[in-house]
Formats: sequence, C-alpha cells, structure tokens
Amino acid sequence: MIKTPKRVLIFAAHHDDETIGCGGTIRKWADNGGQIHVCFMTNGDTGVEQSTDGDNIVETRIGESKKAAKILGVYRLHNLSIPCQKVVNRQSTFHKVIQKIREIKPELVVTHNSVCKHRDHKRTSAIVEEACWKASENILEELGEVHTIKDLWSFEITDPHSNPDIVVDITDTYEWKWLAMEEYLSQSGILPGIMEYIEGLSKVRGYSIGARRGEAFTRIGKAPIKI
Repeated sequence: MIKTPKRVLIFAAHHDDETIGCGGTIRKWADNGGQIHVCFMTNGDTGVEQSTDGDNIVETRIGESKKAAKILGVYRLHNLSIPCQKVVNRQSTFHKVIQKIREIKPELVVTHNSVCKHRDHKRTSAIVEEACWKASENILEELGEVHTIKDLWSFEITDPHSNPDIVVDITDTYEWKWLAMEEYLSQSGILPGIMEYIEGLSKVRGYSIGARRGEAFTRIGKAPIKI
C-alpha cells in the first residue's frame, strides 16, 4: 500500500473537487516531498450562482484553483478544458487522459468514484480507470511512453463512500484544506453548507482511525498490489 507517494496525479472534474476530496492529503504528501499534479477535466463554465453575473467565470475559477494549489503545495496544475456537464468517454478525451498519465508518470492516480451523482464525476471516474489500464499497454506510441501506475484511488465529494479502503490522517494539515476551500469564493453559494459538510466528514473519517481529522479513499480498478 502506498503511504507516501513520490508523484501523484489527481484528475478532478471541477475546480474545487481536488480540495474537497483530498486537500488535506495533498498538503500532507507535499510536506513529505511528494510531487502532486492536479488535472481538471472541465473549464468550470457552468459554475455560476443564479443570482450572480457569470461573466469571466472560467478565468475566475482558474484563478481560484491557482491560489488553492499554492496553499496545498500542488506542484503543477493541468486543464483539459472540457465544458462542464459535457465530459463524455469519447476517444479524444480518453486519449488525452492516457497522454497525461504517460507524461507525468505517477505512482498513484486519484480521481472520483462512480457513487457520485454528478455526471461529470461519474464519467471522469470511468475514463480515468480505463485510461490507467490502457496507459500500461504497449500501444498508442503517439501518446507517450508506456507507464504503469502502482495504484488508483477515488476520493469523496458530497456522496460518502459506504466502505472506504483507506483513511489518511489529516489532523496536521486540515487547516490548509480549509484555507484552500476559502479561495473558491465563486462556488460558496452553489453548495450551501459545504464548509460544514467538510468539517463534519473530516471528523467522522478521523474518528474511524482514532485521529481528529481524516480523508477517505476507495480503491478502484482493483489491480493487485505487489508486496
């Protein structure tokens, strides 16, 4: 089991999912010398509260994600810039994800779980799971050198996992997760109570491992782990 990965690639459907799902873990790994990459699938163009002006929302959300990334210690941000609610498992998107995996060569990939209600989350999970497998096959040389990851995890957003496989103790880094979430001002009215939800879930997950705060993950793909 990977405890302190050297290089991680996180595929998040939207700008803020990386912080909600694993912000404390990102900071923990970064503090331990890990190189953390975050790749956003969408451009954030529909993340507009009804009572606000949606002009420049794409640029706004990109700017917010850069500030959050700095707080969390993210090494580099990447964007596939697919319109929101239009993530589809077509060949062009599938190949972009394979290419990103082969380019960065992560030990660990982290993404959404299929239990999520949001269509972008569910489809991102399926695309990434398949792409991690395909990236290890000796084909599609135009997409980069073959790479095999060591494991594939999924994080929780607003649909908790029923029986997570891993809980990371984020007691010492929870503050950074909170500060990063505060940078996503444009999203504060879209998910009412999200900060309270994050607060409560972190306590529940922490309690499960005898810690104050935690973040839970479920393995997907279910490739065997080499020991």
